[in-house]
Amino acid sequence: MTMRASWPRTEDLAFEPELAPLALLDAALAITVQALIASNPELLIHEDIPTKPPRAIVAHNIVVLYRELSDALDAYRALIPPARDHVGNDDIPF
Repeated sequence: MTMRASWPRTEDLAFEPELAPLALLDAALAITVQALIASNPELLIHEDIPTKPPRAIVAHNIVVLYRELSDALDAYRALIPPARDHVGNDDIPF
Protein backbone atom coordinates (compact mmCIF):
# COMPACT_ATOMS: atom_id res chain seq x y z
CA MET A 1 0.00 0.00 0.00
CA THR A 2 1.28 3.41 -0.87
CA MET A 3 0.40 6.92 0.05
CA ARG A 4 -1.30 9.07 -2.56
CA ALA A 5 1.10 10.58 -5.08
CA SER A 6 -0.63 13.93 -5.03
CA TRP A 7 -2.80 15.75 -2.56
CA PRO A 8 -5.50 18.30 -3.29
CA ARG A 9 -4.27 21.77 -4.16
CA THR A 10 -5.86 24.88 -2.70
CA GLU A 11 -7.50 25.45 -6.08
CA ASP A 12 -9.01 21.95 -5.90
CA LEU A 13 -10.33 22.58 -2.41
CA ALA A 14 -12.04 25.77 -3.47
CA PHE A 15 -14.39 23.76 -5.69
CA GLU A 16 -14.26 20.33 -4.01
CA PRO A 17 -13.79 21.01 -0.27
CA GLU A 18 -14.52 17.39 0.65
CA LEU A 19 -11.14 16.42 -0.79
CA ALA A 20 -9.40 17.77 2.34
CA PRO A 21 -11.00 15.41 4.88
CA LEU A 22 -10.86 12.56 2.37
CA ALA A 23 -7.09 13.08 2.02
CA LEU A 24 -6.73 13.16 5.82
CA LEU A 25 -8.80 9.99 6.15
CA ASP A 26 -6.71 8.26 3.50
CA ALA A 27 -3.44 9.24 5.19
CA ALA A 28 -4.67 8.29 8.67
CA LEU A 29 -5.81 4.88 7.45
CA ALA A 30 -2.52 4.23 5.65
CA ILE A 31 -0.57 5.07 8.82
CA THR A 32 -2.93 2.89 10.85
CA VAL A 33 -2.24 -0.08 8.57
CA GLN A 34 1.51 0.43 8.93
CA ALA A 35 1.19 0.60 12.72
CA LEU A 36 -0.94 -2.56 12.75
CA ILE A 37 1.68 -4.38 10.71
CA ALA A 38 4.41 -3.18 13.07
CA SER A 39 2.43 -4.49 16.05
CA ASN A 40 1.34 -7.69 14.31
CA PRO A 41 4.16 -8.81 11.98
CA GLU A 42 2.32 -12.06 11.31
CA LEU A 43 0.13 -10.00 8.96
CA LEU A 44 3.02 -10.16 6.50
CA ILE A 45 2.87 -13.95 6.37
CA HIS A 46 0.67 -14.99 3.47
CA GLU A 47 0.11 -18.53 4.74
CA ASP A 48 -2.87 -19.41 6.88
CA ILE A 49 -1.61 -19.86 10.40
CA PRO A 50 -4.12 -21.93 12.35
CA THR A 51 -3.33 -20.29 15.67
CA LYS A 52 -3.16 -16.61 14.80
CA PRO A 53 -3.56 -14.40 17.85
CA PRO A 54 -6.98 -12.73 18.10
CA ARG A 55 -5.39 -9.28 17.76
CA ALA A 56 -3.78 -10.31 14.48
CA ILE A 57 -7.12 -11.58 13.17
CA VAL A 58 -8.86 -8.31 13.99
CA ALA A 59 -5.91 -6.31 12.60
CA HIS A 60 -6.20 -8.29 9.37
CA ASN A 61 -9.90 -7.38 9.18
CA ILE A 62 -8.99 -3.69 9.53
CA VAL A 63 -6.45 -4.02 6.70
CA VAL A 64 -9.09 -5.64 4.48
CA LEU A 65 -11.55 -2.85 5.27
CA TYR A 66 -8.84 -0.27 4.53
CA ARG A 67 -8.39 -1.76 1.07
CA GLU A 68 -12.12 -1.55 0.43
CA LEU A 69 -12.29 2.04 1.68
CA SER A 70 -9.22 2.97 -0.33
CA ASP A 71 -10.90 1.62 -3.47
CA ALA A 72 -14.04 3.62 -2.63
CA LEU A 73 -11.97 6.80 -2.17
CA ASP A 74 -10.30 6.19 -5.54
CA ALA A 75 -13.69 5.68 -7.18
CA TYR A 76 -14.98 8.92 -5.66
CA ARG A 77 -11.94 10.88 -6.80
CA ALA A 78 -12.31 9.45 -10.30
CA LEU A 79 -15.79 10.96 -10.52
CA ILE A 80 -14.63 14.47 -9.65
CA PRO A 81 -14.48 16.73 -12.70
CA PRO A 82 -10.98 17.63 -13.92
CA ALA A 83 -9.25 20.50 -12.16
CA ARG A 84 -10.33 23.90 -13.28
CA ASP A 85 -7.48 26.15 -14.29
CA HIS A 86 -7.93 29.71 -13.17
CA VAL A 87 -5.51 32.35 -14.32
CA GLY A 88 -6.70 34.93 -11.84
CA ASN A 89 -9.10 36.53 -14.28
CA ASP A 90 -12.27 37.59 -12.53
CA ASP A 91 -13.60 39.50 -15.51
CA ILE A 92 -17.20 38.92 -16.39
CA PRO A 93 -17.28 37.37 -19.88
CA PHE A 94 -19.85 39.78 -21.31
